[in-house]
Amino acid sequence: MSETNLQRIYWLELLIQGGAETLQSIADRLDQQLDLARSPQSGTLLMTGAEQQLYLETSTTPFEFYGGYIDWTGLNFGAGEDTTIRVYGSIVPAGTLRLLYTETFLAAALPVPILVPFPRNTNTDVTPGRLFSVYGVRVTTQQAAIGGGWNTLTYEIFDAKR
Repeated sequence: MSETNLQRIYWLELLIQGGAETLQSIADRLDQQLDLARSPQSGTLLMTGAEQQLYLETSTTPFEFYGGYIDWTGLNFGAGEDTTIRVYGSIVPAGTLRLLYTETFLAAALPVPILVPFPRNTNTDVTPGRLFSVYGVRVTTQQAAIGGGWNTLTYEIFDAKR
């Protein structure tokens, strides 16, 4: 690094809290912050009748699960094609994932709005707060019957990790 660049860095460090912080200490603090992002596990899934995984994240450090949305547009719901969404979670490192939430969407009554958040309070249709400081989250789906055909579920999931 040239002497001019070193002088600029030194000058910047002096400006940052009177020199008490360095660029490295600021970079280290930024690395500690959570980064909210769309999960790469978001996408589509062809239902089969079995309980299928939409999302699985486990970690030795806590993260935040921000839930997601399901797009029910264009699904060919036939008789009995009810779809159940389950969310499992763990609040201890390497802990057992335990069922936190279950909701069944009836084939006869497509949800409104079309983009349905999950997990949510199924009594009030209000999305709950995020799942803070969890060490594991698993989201599954299951279509009860083939009816008019196996549906393809489109979904988005968000999380924040270090």
